[in-house]
Amino acid sequence: MKLKTLFGAALALLALTQVACAEANTASEAKEGKDYSIISGAKGVNKPEVMEFFSYTCPHCYNVEGFLHKWEPTKPEEVEFKQVPVFLPQVPHLTYGYYTAEVLGVLDKVHPAIFNQWHAQKKIIKSKEDLIPIFQAAGISQEEFEKAYSSFAVESKVQHAKKLAREFKVMSFPMFVVNQKYKIESYEKLDYMLSKFPMEKAQ
Repeated sequence: MKLKTLFGAALALLALTQVACAEANTASEAKEGKDYSIISGAKGVNKPEVMEFFSYTCPHCYNVEGFLHKWEPTKPEEVEFKQVPVFLPQVPHLTYGYYTAEVLGVLDKVHPAIFNQWHAQKKIIKSKEDLIPIFQAAGISQEEFEKAYSSFAVESKVQHAKKLAREFKVMSFPMFVVNQKYKIESYEKLDYMLSKFPMEKAQ
């Protein structure tokens, strides 16, 4: 995973401070080439939207979850937030697990549990079978899990996630895409870039 060298330091700064302060409101104007880049060929959308491409295997994605957990409830109502699990051939069950949880309505329980088991507990989720206890803890039986996991609905979502990763040229993660056109390049002003920037760039 090719990751920016300042990512860890930026996350530590976010954990210690509230980025949205009065001075930042006037001084945080985003600069192309520094704070963001334009994704080649991207058409964009006419509404404020943030997509995060992530992998459960990625420690940086795990670390940024803490910020997102605090940011999402306070984000501007106009900004739609979507998470997209990157499909990795080595661990396809993780992408299927995400969308299985979404289809079954237990994403709020399963999503953090997968991250926690992989990184905090250091227990690698090697297969689909390793996901079953996590879903059972969320109130889903093995039969319900198996049925949803192999369903057309989940397969369609997985294929759509693959398509999005190709369209937005995802080569590393976490990767934040704003309004389906702009890639966030700096994490120093992440609150601003995910909250006000999407509204400024919506046309």
